[in-house]
Amino acid sequence: MILTENLRFRYGEKEILKGVDFKAERGEVTVLMGKNGAGKTTLLKHFNGLLKPCEGYVSVDGERLKYDRKSLLRVRKKVFYIFQNPDDQIISPTVWQEVAFGPKNLGIDGEELERIVKASLEAVGLSGYESRLCSTLSGGEKRRLTIASALAMNPGYVIMDEPSANVDGCGFEMIVKLVKMLRDDGRGVVISTHDLDLAKAVGDKFYFMESGKIVWEGERLSWRMARMLGIRTFSFGKIVLSPYPYGEFDFVAVVDKKDDVVEKAVLRAIEGDRVLLICSDGCIQDLARLIERYPVEVEVRGVEDGEVHKS
Repeated sequence: MILTENLRFRYGEKEILKGVDFKAERGEVTVLMGKNGAGKTTLLKHFNGLLKPCEGYVSVDGERLKYDRKSLLRVRKKVFYIFQNPDDQIISPTVWQEVAFGPKNLGIDGEELERIVKASLEAVGLSGYESRLCSTLSGGEKRRLTIASALAMNPGYVIMDEPSANVDGCGFEMIVKLVKMLRDDGRGVVISTHDLDLAKAVGDKFYFMESGKIVWEGERLSWRMARMLGIRTFSFGKIVLSPYPYGEFDFVAVVDKKDDVVEKAVLRAIEGDRVLLICSDGCIQDLARLIERYPVEVEVRGVEDGEVHKS
């Protein structure tokens, strides 16, 4: 587990982190969100000692970070940091040399080094790229190369700063696949992102930062919650779940949680319509959890006195 307690950091007189408590577990994807300047990248750079806190501490698997050279080398084998801009990270001329750089510095060579490089490139879909010049790769290919370099080091944790920035649809799907692969391998993944679609596609736990502080954390991030936190979302319609009919709506249906009409209702809401789904009180929360995966607002209407609960 990566843990911070009362973490504070200043650039000169300006305080960037103001007492941050944060936790990321192995086998989970922890997503860090917030506006530009909130302190996200500064926090991430503390996890493997790229920055040293002014107050508080960072621990990895129960061991507090120390900042002598030997200790930093040890923690950076365990916690691999992937920069937002791949060009800030790639230092070798060819793809093979880039992926081999880390393991070679650990004393690995010969057939074992070849095996590691081959497996790492295969995992990210870059088999056959070994002799390519890194400078000739596309932005998406460079991003995959940095993940291959992480795999080659076999870290317990991978830190990714804005991994979906400036990627197209295919690149986005590849990022989602790779993040899930890292998690399923039992690694802890920490992602900083402005991309709500990425957060919801891969996140197990969510933190939101504002002005150097954690202001919200949880295990469910709905589009409604995102808008409350100021995360950029698109404007869609609304689905109301109720055990009884009321009011005026563009689309009304009586449903069961397995009913195909739910998909139709979601599509109508995405197009901007107000939708009422009438369902039993027993399945309302199950439907709410299902629909919150989509970019629509969900309102749950209770049975007692017409009380309205928002989810």
